Amino acid sequence: MAVRKKNSILEGQNEANITPLADVTTTLIVVFMITMPALAGHGIKVNQAEAGSESAVVTPTEMKNESLLTLAVTPAGITLNGTMVAVESLELELSNELATRDDKTLVIVPHDDVLLGQVVQVLDIAKASGAESLAMLNEIGR
Repeated sequence: MAVRKKNSILEGQNEANITPLADVTTTLIVVFMITMPALAGHGIKVNQAEAGSESAVVTPTEMKNESLLTLAVTPAGITLNGTMVAVESLELELSNELATRDDKTLVIVPHDDVLLGQVVQVLDIAKASGAESLAMLNEIGR
């Protein structure tokens, strides 16, 4: 019997075909490039307070100031300018209060014993209510 030589057609089949992988990767890159600007515009912009800055602290007397719209998140509940508000009616109350003001800044004062999830929920409600600027401040004396 004669020994057959390698067929020249079979020589190139040892390499992997990466064309489908490149197609899928390119498609995913294009999809991510299109969707990222839409996703990035809906967050809450947070400006970092400077170290040693006294403006990052609110005293209880400043919280009673009528020109400053404050929302305190405590274990007892949520207070809007000193008035207790239920979470269910918070968006309506904030919308009504912000509609009467030129400055749509809301100062949120979370208590140390409140869970982060509750504060984030209040931040989401505040943003949905029409607050243009959100500030989170600490209270002196706690």
